[in-house]
Amino acid sequence: MKKKLLFLSFAFLFCLITLTGCSISFDVGGGKTVTNTEPLKIEAGATATEIAEEYLSATVTVMVEDNAGDSISFGSGVAVYAGGYIATNYHVIDSAINSNYFHLEVYLNGETTGYTAEILWYNQNLDLAIIRSDYYNIPFVKMADRWIDSTDNLRVLEQVITIGTPLDFGLQNTVSLGYISSTEHRYATSDTNLYEDLIQHSAPISNGNSGGPLFDMKGNLIGLNTLGASDKTSNGQQVDANSIYFAVPIYPIMEIIEDVANGTYETPKFGISGYDQFQAASMGISSFTESGFKITSVESTGASNGKLQVGDIVTKVTCKDGKTFVIEERNDFIYAILHSSVGDTVTVEYKRGNSTSSTTITLN
Repeated sequence: MKKKLLFLSFAFLFCLITLTGCSISFDVGGGKTVTNTEPLKIEAGATATEIAEEYLSATVTVMVEDNAGDSISFGSGVAVYAGGYIATNYHVIDSAINSNYFHLEVYLNGETTGYTAEILWYNQNLDLAIIRSDYYNIPFVKMADRWIDSTDNLRVLEQVITIGTPLDFGLQNTVSLGYISSTEHRYATSDTNLYEDLIQHSAPISNGNSGGPLFDMKGNLIGLNTLGASDKTSNGQQVDANSIYFAVPIYPIMEIIEDVANGTYETPKFGISGYDQFQAASMGISSFTESGFKITSVESTGASNGKLQVGDIVTKVTCKDGKTFVIEERNDFIYAILHSSVGDTVTVEYKRGNSTSSTTITLN
C-alpha cells in the first residue's frame, strides 16, 4: 500500500543465502497431506515471461474480512514454504491481529473463494509477517538474500518482476517489470512506521501490491513490495512519483521460516529497547546522529542482567555460531535477534561515553 515517505540512503556488505523446501510429502493432520514439497523451479536463462507464468500460482491475495465476510482491506502475499506458509507485509494483516472482529482469507490465483489463514509471526519494524493458509498445497518459491548479507548483491539496472493485486480484487496477480534503481539501502518514513533497508526499484506497484513478491531474473524471491513514493505539489495536492517503488528484503523471513513452520520459533529477548539515528531523526531527536543502537531502557529482569545501561550504544553483536552483525542501525540489531535463539549467549560490543567495551549476554 502506497504511503507518503521521505528517504535517504546508506550502504552495506553482502553474502548469498538460499532456502529450499522439503523433498517428501507429509501429513499435517485431519487427513490432509502436503504434496507440494519442493519450490517451483526456474530454468537458467528463463525469460521474464516464463518466470512470471511459473510464479503466478504461488502468489496470493490476502484479504482482511469482518465476521460477515465483507472485505475490510486487502494486499498480496507469496508462498515461501511447504504447507501453505505465506510471507506478506505486517501492514497488510495488522488489523486482524488478536481481533475478534476481523480475520484473514487467502485467495489463490484466479479464484474467488478464499481459504482462512492464521497469523503465525509478525514484526512491525520490518513490515513482515508469516501467515498459514488452510489450503496447504500452494506452490511455493525459493528465497535468496541478495541485499543484507550477500556476495551476490543486486546491481543497478538489474531486471526485477513484481506480482500482486493492485487497486482492486478484479486485478488479481497483475505482473509488472522494472529494474533495480539504486544499490543504496533506503529508509522511509510513513504516517505509522519507519522502514529501513528498503530495495528501490522501478517495477510499478500500487495499493494492494503490498506484500506481493519481488523476483530477480534468477527466479529468486528477494523482497516483498511495501511502498510507493509520492510527492506533493506546492498547493498540497498529492501526485505519484513515477518509477520510485520500494520492497523490504526477504532475508528476515529466511532466518526463521523453518522454525516457524515447525512450531518451534520463539523470539529471543535482549531486555533492552532504544533507537538508531534514523529513528531519532524521525522523532525530532537531533542529539544522536551516529551509527549504532542507543539504549533508552533496560528491563530489570531482562537478558542484559545489568551489564548494559541506558545511554550505551550497541555497535556489534556476535552470535553463538560466530556470525557477527555490525550494528549500524536498528534493523542490524533485529537481524542479530532473529539469527539467535532463546538461551544463546552472545557477545555485545558497546560504547559508553568515550570508551568501548564488550560483555556477554544470555538471551531469554
